Amino acid sequence: MGLKKQFVSAILLSSILAVPLLAQDIVTPPNSIDTLAIFSFNDFHGAFAPDGLTPGAARLVQMTQNEKQRYPHTIVVSGGDNFSGSYFSKITRGEPIKKMYEAMSVEMSAIGNHEFDWGLPYLTDTAAQNIPLVAANITEKMKYTHPDWLSPYRIVERKLKNGSSLRIAFIGLTTTDTYVKTKPQNLQGLQFTHPLGAACIQTVYQLKKEGKIDMVILLTHIGTNMKTPYRIIEENAQGLPFIDRIDAIISAHSHEVVLDKINNVPIIQAGVNGSHIGKLLFQIQDFNGQRNISFIQGDTLRVACEENPEMKEAVKKIMDTYRLNEKLATAKEVLIHDHTINKFDYTPIGALVTTSYAKRFLQEMPNYKNLPVIGVNHYGGIRTSLPKGDITRLRAGNILPFGSAIVAYHFDGKRLKKLLEDGRKNPNGFLQSSDLTLTLNGDKIEKIVYTRDGLKIEIKDDTPCVVTLDAFITDGGDGYDASLFKGYEIPEFCDLGIITTDAFMDYLKGIKKPITVESTHMPVISK
Repeated sequence: MGLKKQFVSAILLSSILAVPLLAQDIVTPPNSIDTLAIFSFNDFHGAFAPDGLTPGAARLVQMTQNEKQRYPHTIVVSGGDNFSGSYFSKITRGEPIKKMYEAMSVEMSAIGNHEFDWGLPYLTDTAAQNIPLVAANITEKMKYTHPDWLSPYRIVERKLKNGSSLRIAFIGLTTTDTYVKTKPQNLQGLQFTHPLGAACIQTVYQLKKEGKIDMVILLTHIGTNMKTPYRIIEENAQGLPFIDRIDAIISAHSHEVVLDKINNVPIIQAGVNGSHIGKLLFQIQDFNGQRNISFIQGDTLRVACEENPEMKEAVKKIMDTYRLNEKLATAKEVLIHDHTINKFDYTPIGALVTTSYAKRFLQEMPNYKNLPVIGVNHYGGIRTSLPKGDITRLRAGNILPFGSAIVAYHFDGKRLKKLLEDGRKNPNGFLQSSDLTLTLNGDKIEKIVYTRDGLKIEIKDDTPCVVTLDAFITDGGDGYDASLFKGYEIPEFCDLGIITTDAFMDYLKGIKKPITVESTHMPVISK
């Protein structure tokens, strides 16, 4: 989208973690001023338990409560992707998210793409009952009306100290990437319309029916970062800061810490897994019958505080019930899989995961032992790194929290080369694999050599082989070519229904020596 308008009052930050975003000071009579604080978190992904990389729900709750005590008028909202994405949440079906919402006084949430992971019935009958959901650009197919379980916006009202009311409208928006970020069957009957058009319609037309609205906030599950022009990654949403009457944009989806102003509109995102809390402060001045609202400060607060006792106890009970602190293996060093560090590379975690698929396939299907068996996994399906030390069930489970079935397909070298080349160009990150040596000529793969347990095979165009993986990309997820898979299934393995997370944990249990980066079987690049 070409935007002709220039940035207005864009503030560049030397450190988005430490430097608050400030507006100009306004000198007004003190007794006519109120301060509104809007707190946000996003992409929590059910990270209730601290695992050495995430702070956990007990700290997020306590820090939110601590911050709320500083301001008389507060609103807490979520940017979406609330429950799906952690092993803890997977086995508890999202508990104790309702208890966490209540402790934080969360008033609404945008809808993230992962809200659809557990199917529409869970989203509509369970998640939507826990917290109000807002999304202006999700409508019923062919009707362009919003489902009855969903609102395009919600209005929050606060009483000011002079007795008057402050009315804030939060318009929800969801990424149109959802089409390729969850299973298509989970979206049946829904369509995702242009976010800019949906926001304009709600602002210009629908909100007029509500009478006086003092503020309009876009609560979005749309990616932002500190590098992209207009800070908004998705092209079809880059015009959002230029909509008239928008007071702020709360973003999510890209797992970044973001704080800036575009066209004098503050834009904020608070990391991932409860790592940060976003804070936006507005000054409300009523004077001589006129109301003036000014943005005065923004900040992204790293969650680092004591744990809330009640939430800590609720999490501990679940940890004990499911033995989530049980040790499976040991990491001798940090094993990194992080989209901010090695998104376009092969990672040690990727090698461990894909090796576990191949090993499990060969265990169940020994007749294939003389063929190359290649495990693969899309980058985004592997969710986190491993810290140095004990690899517990919780830490292992959080690497593959979605827990889909492992599937397997007959391939030949030509189709394998196409899959691997596509995987090296995919904007969502490299397709992870193991046990390969790839000879490259630019972006093209000229030679593939497979090595496993003394077996060494050059995979030529007509060489038969097996590819085993989770099913996400086999029907076009993350933009992969579904035709590479359709019709080539190995049903006698697929029908076993072996879950990725279980296979990975079983593989880790069998590793007796401490795991290092060098001991994993990442692909070798030869040029």
